[in-house]
Amino acid sequence: MKLEMLFSGIGGQGIMRLGEILCDAAIKSGYLVTFSPFYGQEKRGGRTMCNIVISEEVESPIISEAQVMLIMDERSLADYSYQLSPEGTLILNSSMIESTPDVKCKRIDRVPFYGMAQELGNTKTANMVALGYVMKYLPEIDKDVVIECVKAGFAGKPKLIPLNVKAFEAGYNYEA
Repeated sequence: MKLEMLFSGIGGQGIMRLGEILCDAAIKSGYLVTFSPFYGQEKRGGRTMCNIVISEEVESPIISEAQVMLIMDERSLADYSYQLSPEGTLILNSSMIESTPDVKCKRIDRVPFYGMAQELGNTKTANMVALGYVMKYLPEIDKDVVIECVKAGFAGKPKLIPLNVKAFEAGYNYEA
């Protein structure tokens, strides 16, 4: 298996934490992982993006074409959509993206990550809703392993663990 992914959004949306938790779960599942974070130059509200490659062999940390692309805002869609594989899946945060992307891909899923997080009581959990949804495209990684990694990722703030696990479950169970 080799899976190339690209996740992007605005600084503060939790893209890096989402990517780090996913990478931890993939490693615990026996895969080799590369994680390449990219940050915009702006102090606040800048672009964040990470490339993730999950494989059984050592791979380049830079993707050639994303098979799974998660985009949280309009500008990220414009900046990175060209890197999507024609056989890939584009997952859009429909809470912030209204435009119809001009991309050739196998599938486009629109998921209201912020709306779902708001219903749970905290929009900061939108990244965990997104992580749960992304897991639909990673059947090789056990959901329970990811939940344990979510718990570990928030171990420094134990009061946030139940809400973030609930957000993950909401994304995982969402049908686009």
